[in-house]
Amino acid sequence: MIIVCPQCQARYRINPSTGDKATVRVKCPGCQHTFEARLETKTAMPPVVAPAAVPPVVADLAKPLVLIVDDARFFREMICDLLAGLPIRMETAADGHEALQKIESLHPALLLLDLNIPGMSGHELIAAVRQRPDSQQIHILAMSGVQRGEEVAQTVRRLGADDFINKSFKPRDLQERIRQLLKL
Repeated sequence: MIIVCPQCQARYRINPSTGDKATVRVKCPGCQHTFEARLETKTAMPPVVAPAAVPPVVADLAKPLVLIVDDARFFREMICDLLAGLPIRMETAADGHEALQKIESLHPALLLLDLNIPGMSGHELIAAVRQRPDSQQIHILAMSGVQRGEEVAQTVRRLGADDFINKSFKPRDLQERIRQLLKL
């Protein structure tokens, strides 16, 4: 379920099935405003019916593509929600091998990459991307919830990442880093 902070209009995903209350108190991670959110219940939601003959959505190809690579589906969805207001397109990958395939086929402008992913680590993926002549223009923003500090930031920059951010970021910080890298 997506909730919106009434103070700063930031959007966040919450799991409405974690309790039996109709409302919850939420503290916005962005502006620190505390507010109540009304939870949707599964029984109260009408069934979703796809309209007939809906034309396919044509992506605005002028917008830069951001490839979000993280093995946690919830985190990928949260990042998509946080970046929804930016003039970008988004695609996701769950591991390094899937990310490499999407880099080859989609040519993203930015790779938002968790360092701790299965199959091929984020460090290995950065090195693989930087070794490819056709991928030199891709910006890489590495992130980690486990590895922190300036030493990790320096290591990933030496490998070829443009920047590093801890996963305990504030939403506005992530948005600003992406704006800077993509010159939005």
